[in-house]
Order: sequence, then structure tokens, then C-alpha cells
Amino acid sequence: MSGDEHNDYLWDRSGPVDPEIARLERLLRPHGHDGRAFHGGAAASPTRVARSPRRRWRIAYAAAAVLGLCAIGLNAWYRHRLQWEPGRPWQVIAQRGEVKMSGADGRAPHAFPLQGTLQTGGDGMVRLRAARIGEIALDRNSQLRLVESRTGRHRLQLQQGRMWARVWAPPGQFGVGLRGAEVIDLGCEFIMQSDAAGNGALTVRSGWVQVDNGWDEVLVPEGATVRLHGDRAPGTPRDMGATPQFVAALDAIDARGADVDPRGEELRRLIAASRTGDAISLVSLVRRNPRLAEGPLYERIVQVLPRAGLVTRADLRRRGAVALGPWWDALPYPRIKSWWMQWPDVLPARDRGPAWLQAEADG
Repeated sequence: MSGDEHNDYLWDRSGPVDPEIARLERLLRPHGHDGRAFHGGAAASPTRVARSPRRRWRIAYAAAAVLGLCAIGLNAWYRHRLQWEPGRPWQVIAQRGEVKMSGADGRAPHAFPLQGTLQTGGDGMVRLRAARIGEIALDRNSQLRLVESRTGRHRLQLQQGRMWARVWAPPGQFGVGLRGAEVIDLGCEFIMQSDAAGNGALTVRSGWVQVDNGWDEVLVPEGATVRLHGDRAPGTPRDMGATPQFVAALDAIDARGADVDPRGEELRRLIAASRTGDAISLVSLVRRNPRLAEGPLYERIVQVLPRAGLVTRADLRRRGAVALGPWWDALPYPRIKSWWMQWPDVLPARDRGPAWLQAEADG
């Protein structure tokens, strides 16, 4: 038999069968391709093919049902968190040292009732649960009164001392009064201190806070602080990283009120000491007194907010503070309307807060 004949059998099985090749075929036949689609070694039956779309729809329906149940659960939790019976007392969750409650018999308080007053001594500290919307901590030598507490509205009066608050609720539901002023939470964490005359400071750690004392209304973003005055308008908000030179110049301008020369020495010192992070102060100054944009302050704001929309001097002359929208939007802070995105403020605060609150937690 010629080599070509053997080759014909190998290619198209037309030649005579070679015994050795036939033996190899018998050995390899169990491993040969059987014509079925390779899906895990088994052919896809018509029944399986027909059921695959149904199974995908069942999975989709199940996933939608799970998501729906999660949404219902979150909505129920959210509503429960904001609900509060009128007059229901707040819970005292931690305390240390001397803590007194007005009208109490001298025992350590376990609740903070409506119209009640908490007072801490030189070594005292107390932490409260503010309804279900957050937590409050009162530092030593402080006095706090619960004025109102019901669904949608909770109000305190800081008569003196220092307090910390962390709230997760829609803007305006939580507020703290001072002498002649009110601090309104816009969904945030903040620290405030005041003497009996209403003089002190407010520092915002997350979100925004609004300060209104009848003379003026000020918005303070996270990472900023503002001076509080019982007998005049609040100071201009400033970044916590502002230099001493900038702070001194800002205090001098605030002391002058509206009587500030747009091209005067106070503003020139302020501009010389300003950083990019001081944009909140520069814009706030123009909001309070649009006339200041007639001087070099305008050019400095445009320089520190290069991506802001166009705000012209003509706009400020014609529309006043209303024209500042593009500058406010360009500031590097969270939007007030997105308060719900500050979701970490829902979590327990044991490992967060100011140093004196940490000392209380460790104790």
C-alpha cells in the first residue's frame, strides 16, 4: 500500500484502513467531540433554553422586591427618627462630675425635661440624645435649657458655657438660642460657646449653620468659625486656617461695620494676608456690603475663585447680594440642600468631636 493511500484515509477516510490507525481511533473515541454544544459538557436542551428567560425575569423580580422592601424600611426608619412626641424629655446618655438639673433632688439626672435647665460645675460634663435626630454635649461651667421639643422643631437656650451638637435632620429643625440671637442647624456638626451676654464663637465641623441675631444673618460652612456678639451683628465667617494677620484685619473691618472704605487700608491689609481658603470671608464681606466690590476686593475674589461664573460690578450695583450666586456656588463646601449626604452624622459619636468631648468619652 502506498503512502498516498494511507494519507487518503487520514484526510477523507476513502483509502484502506490501516490496523494501527484503527487501533488509535478505538482508543481515542471516548474523548471525541459528540456534536453537542459545550456548556459544562452537556448539551443545552430545548427545555433549558426555553426556561432561561423565565429564570432571568424571576431574578429581576426578586431583586426589585428586595430593593422595594429596603426602600420601605429606610423610609420607615427616616420617619421614625424625625418623629417626637411634644414635651417628651431627652435622654441623658453620659455624664461626669458635677451635673445639676433644675428642680431635681440632687441625684444625677437621667432625663432632660422640657423647660428643664442643666448646669455643669467646674468638673462637670453631660451628653444628651437630642430626641432621635442627634447628640448634644455640654462642657464644664455651662448652663443649657430645653425650650421646645416636638416633631419638626427642637430648640435649646445656651445661657452660658460651651456645647457641641451633631444633628442629622432637615434644615431648620434644630436650633440653639443665645441672648439676642439664634443659631439654626442646616444639617451639621458644630461647637458654640457664649457668655451670659451672648458674646462667643461658633465653629462648624460639617454642613452649614445659620446665625441670625436681628442685626444680620450669616451662613457659616464646615471648617469655618464666626464671632458672636450680643450687642451687634455677628462677625464675618473665616476659615479655620486663616493667618493671624488675616484675622486681625477681618476683626478691624467688622468693628467698622458699614463704614469701610472699599479702597482703604483695612481692606488692603486683608487682601495682602488672604489665601485661597479665605474666599468664604471675602464673599461674605461683599454679601454684607456690596459697595466693597468697587475696590480691589473684587479682583481678589475673581482671582481666588477662577472657575466661578461671571459676577460683574454692574450686577452687584444693580442687584446687590442677590448677584452673588455664582460665587457662592463656587465655594468648596457641600450644598445646604444636600444635608442628607452628611450621613456619617447619624453614627455614634464616641470617637469624634472636640478634645473635651473625647476626654469625657474616655473617662
